[in-house]
Amino acid sequence: MNGIWKLVLLGAVMAILLLFALGLKNDPRDIPSPLVNRPASDFSAPALEGNQTVSLSEHRGKWVLVNFWGSWCISCVAEHPYLMELAAKVKGRPDFVMIGVDFRDTPEAAQAFLKRHGNPGYAHAQDPAQKIAIDWGVYGAPESYLVDPNGTIRMKHTGPLFPGWFEQRALPLMQGNAP
Repeated sequence: MNGIWKLVLLGAVMAILLLFALGLKNDPRDIPSPLVNRPASDFSAPALEGNQTVSLSEHRGKWVLVNFWGSWCISCVAEHPYLMELAAKVKGRPDFVMIGVDFRDTPEAAQAFLKRHGNPGYAHAQDPAQKIAIDWGVYGAPESYLVDPNGTIRMKHTGPLFPGWFEQRALPLMQGNAP
C-alpha cells in the first residue's frame, strides 16, 4: 500500500509540474476576447476636444486602431510616446486611422493629460460612464483593438502598445500575412 501512495504522489507532482510548464508558455497579458473576428460595436460619442462627435462608422473602409485609455492609467503614460510616434508615422496613410477612447475619466483630466504628454492629433471620444468600454469588453487600460475596413475586430492588444507593434503585429494582418 505504501508503494501505491508514492506512485500517486509522484503522479500528482508530475501533473502539477506539467501544468506549470504549460502555463509558462502563455503571455499573462494575452486576455482572449470573444469579439475578435466579430463585428465591432459602433459608437458615437462627444469628442474630447471641439463640439464634434467621434464614431467608428465614419471610418468604414479603413483600418482603425481603437485605443482605450484614461488619465488615471499609469501604463497609458508609458504607452503615450509610442502612440505619438505611431500617429506621426501613419498620418499620411489613407487606409489607417487611430481613435482614442478616454473612459472612466473627466474631460478636464483627459485634456490635462494630453496637454502634459502631448496630443497625438487624432480624435478621442469621451466615455466617462464606460458604455463604449463595456460594449467592447475592455478589462482595463490601455487596451487596443484593430478593426478592419469591413468593421470587424481583427485583433485585441492588452497593455501598452510597444515600439514596433504596428510593423510586427498590425501591418502583417493588414497585408493579409498574419500568422
